Amino acid sequence: MTQLGTGSVAPGTGGLDEFVHTPARLAILSLLAPADWVAFSFLRETIATSDSALSKQLRALEEAGYVESFKDRSARRSTSVRLTAHGRSAFETYLDALEQLVARARGAG
Repeated sequence: MTQLGTGSVAPGTGGLDEFVHTPARLAILSLLAPADWVAFSFLRETIATSDSALSKQLRALEEAGYVESFKDRSARRSTSVRLTAHGRSAFETYLDALEQLVARARGAG
């Protein structure tokens, strides 16, 4: 078993990465996956969370190498976030494992 943020898999979960499976992180990654860069404010509003709670989750994802952020130092002082190649790969692996669990639950696996 590997460390959290690097593919830690819980036994009996069909390979679901525990780090990604956290609801807040899962919500963030699902919003980042189809996009290039996503505004911090969009993430906060869509997930309906506070700045501090979102910052905490983004910091964990960034420390794990799943996301990177860009702070625009202009007058707007906005922050944007995107998946790294490692984060995209980890999320795709998570989705594959989830799809296998769903198929098994529906009798197809």
